[in-house]
Amino acid sequence: MNTRPSQPGSESPRRKRIAVVCHDLGVAGSLFRFERFGRVARRLAHELSFVRLTATSEPGRRVDFPVLTMEEAIDQMWDVTIVPGATFPEETMVRLDRFRDPSFGWRMQHVLNDQTRKAAFLRVNALFQPHVVVFNNRHWPPGSFTSFQANSFHVCEGAVDSELFAPAPVARSGEPGRPFRIGGLAHKEPMALIEAVRSLDFDVELRLYGPPRNLPVSAADLIEEGRLHLLKSLEESELPAFYRELDCVVHTRTFAGWSNLAAEAMATGVPVICSPHGTLAFAEHEQTALVVQDPSAPAIAAAIERLRGDPALARRLADHARQRIVSFSWDRYVAELLKLMEPDDRVHYTWAPELGLFGKWPIEQRLRGLEPVIDQCAGKSVLDLGSAEGVIARRLLERGVACVHGFDRDAARVSKAVELCRGFPAASFWPADIGVWSTFQEQHAAHLRPAYDLVLYLGIHHHLPRDTRAASLAGAARLASAQLVVRAPEGVFRDGDIVRALRAQGFDVAHEFTADDDSDAGALRVFERRRSGG
Repeated sequence: MNTRPSQPGSESPRRKRIAVVCHDLGVAGSLFRFERFGRVARRLAHELSFVRLTATSEPGRRVDFPVLTMEEAIDQMWDVTIVPGATFPEETMVRLDRFRDPSFGWRMQHVLNDQTRKAAFLRVNALFQPHVVVFNNRHWPPGSFTSFQANSFHVCEGAVDSELFAPAPVARSGEPGRPFRIGGLAHKEPMALIEAVRSLDFDVELRLYGPPRNLPVSAADLIEEGRLHLLKSLEESELPAFYRELDCVVHTRTFAGWSNLAAEAMATGVPVICSPHGTLAFAEHEQTALVVQDPSAPAIAAAIERLRGDPALARRLADHARQRIVSFSWDRYVAELLKLMEPDDRVHYTWAPELGLFGKWPIEQRLRGLEPVIDQCAGKSVLDLGSAEGVIARRLLERGVACVHGFDRDAARVSKAVELCRGFPAASFWPADIGVWSTFQEQHAAHLRPAYDLVLYLGIHHHLPRDTRAASLAGAARLASAQLVVRAPEGVFRDGDIVRALRAQGFDVAHEFTADDDSDAGALRVFERRRSGG
């Protein structure tokens, strides 16, 4: 079979065929997320299937979506292929490069946890080569993902079904003599919570669901005392009843992307104690939850005692949390994610969502080291080679430069630069490739001035063909009447002998900024032309 995705002009031009890659269909939040996504997307006429890469004959659990082998999937045509997370065994990981086949369409990598698994996410990134990377949490601040490769980067936080997970119709009245009931997960770092319960000197009942692993042995004392109940893995339809029997829920994880446990508890009106991992989007300390920065047993026990001893606080947290979490609807999530599935020819460079820019380099990181140049730029003429979306040019224009002429080989970036600097008549931008300097200079003779006070040559040199780099650098230097600014990895400065080459052309280093070794942005040096007789 060779089923092709919908084309413009068909009955439903927005319909997409979406493949979600997994090792197996186990109990994993990332897979539950895409099941829930798929249900809403299906109502909008989109199709979702799972591509299962394990060699075992039967899936770990049943889902109401098609489950395909790699061989079955590659025989079809897909609009979008998603790789969620990075917890793949080696035999699965090495197969991810097969999804670069054009039949798998627009490739989307989801980063579901914080930076503790960065190496694994980078391995997925290198093998899968996504068009877009989506973070489902705020644990990756701008500047922390510069080693990833993609056309664009986005944050799309999780969701919860606030109608399914709704508070009980009748609130419990306290039920004299009933133990204080605490809920959590059996398979997600439960030991701090287990130790906390051991230390409590009041009647408490801990209910944990999910695969119990070694808890029947390690927590046998609590089970025997009736203080710990290990429940089976619960279906989604069983979860609301689970939460409605609880007095609080405790999320103990020290790394997580989006905590379904905490979000679902909040939607159900249950007070939450949580770490900040996976809850940054909705957990605000003493407003919507008790946030424990270090989820140790003593800290968790103290928070449980506080909620038990202050019912008014528990009710206030639950009410505020419910109001906060309902905005994280599945309709919102699906709409945002579907928008990111639309192919975009642009390769974003700068991270500035407020400007519609979704690259990996924050503006302030791009400006780092340029402070002396910016402070003295007023009245100068500027040539910006590799101007990207024009954010540096705009900063210079705001500081009063006389003119900016910008060039970038990506026409979409040039269009964005024109848009970004539209309020400055002194700015002009053109698409161009400076890889062969003589060709560039000939094609743009009508645009280039004989010389500029300041020439920016930022992040360009190491992207040019090795056999033409020296000529392009020399050409840029000839146009710099006063200053030339070069940014490149330190190894490129060294291997290309850039400092010596520019000294031979009459420049000396006036200022330098050294970057970390793992920074792709590289070091920056400001070269000033020696005055006659210098």
